[in-house]
Amino acid sequence: MSRRRSLVMPSTRSAEPDDEEQEAGTGTEVSFAQSVGVVATLTGADVSTPVSVVQLPTPYDVAETVTSPLDDQERAHLAVCEQALYGFRKSVIVAGKALDIINRARLYRETHATFVEYLDDVWEIRKSQAYRMIEAWPVAAAVSPIGDINEGQARELQPVFKDYGQEAAVALYREVKELRGDRKITAADLAEARAVLPPARQLARPDQVRDVLAAAAAEGRAPRLAPAEAQPRPQVPAQASGEAPPEGGGVHQEELDEGAEAIATMERALAQQRQIYDAVGDGVLAAALLYDPGRGERLRHELRKYANRTAYRMRHASGDQDQGDG
Repeated sequence: MSRRRSLVMPSTRSAEPDDEEQEAGTGTEVSFAQSVGVVATLTGADVSTPVSVVQLPTPYDVAETVTSPLDDQERAHLAVCEQALYGFRKSVIVAGKALDIINRARLYRETHATFVEYLDDVWEIRKSQAYRMIEAWPVAAAVSPIGDINEGQARELQPVFKDYGQEAAVALYREVKELRGDRKITAADLAEARAVLPPARQLARPDQVRDVLAAAAAEGRAPRLAPAEAQPRPQVPAQASGEAPPEGGGVHQEELDEGAEAIATMERALAQQRQIYDAVGDGVLAAALLYDPGRGERLRHELRKYANRTAYRMRHASGDQDQGDG
């Protein structure tokens, strides 16, 4: 019986075990139930409730050649880490740390040969996504211990954490939060803040980050961080609760929130496209074809394919209104 769980869309896949698995009484469920007492003893975590980052053990390594069965402590660690992953959407910190522990201690070894097989069979996530979460959790934990930060935000803070240090990353996040006020912080806000930082060697002290961002917002170099009153705000027509939007084009507040997040997503995509454009500048293709003609040609084909797909999606995603575009 598969132990597959979803880490992608919690709204469509429950964090609880499937009914058929409960009825079948799989070895996984029995092991999980038997380890509850050990988990509580070792970690102080009640595995029936969401797990906090402090209840997870410190990630530790074991040798690649280890094939012995898990001991009681390792079983407890696996149980509490998987419980954390059931509720991972609440906090990238908890999920990333849980995956880090499972990977480094090879806690999957009784049921799966590799970490990648474990990810695919149990959690339905790709290796790349899992490693992004693993890389993000130390950043997220340092910047926001209470867990109010998502994977995209943590990813934007990683370069600051790496190049400027933990204190600077914390200062940047807190200043962006202060400048945004009651407005929701997005990954795009953090990307804009990071873009206006001077080179690390020119930053004498981490706390100077706050002054740099405040000045950039005031001077218009970081428009997303400008005071709310300085930004045009879409008007939401007054509507009764549950009433459909008027035919004249009115929208609900929920739609505005989704639109703001969509803008942030497109801004991130644009920044990545600019990086790709700069990376494949003059001479790159010629050098690649000289070194490995077959692979160079395949890579060129893939780059063109996804560029064309992106262009097509931008033309047609909005429906019939854009079908007349070239």
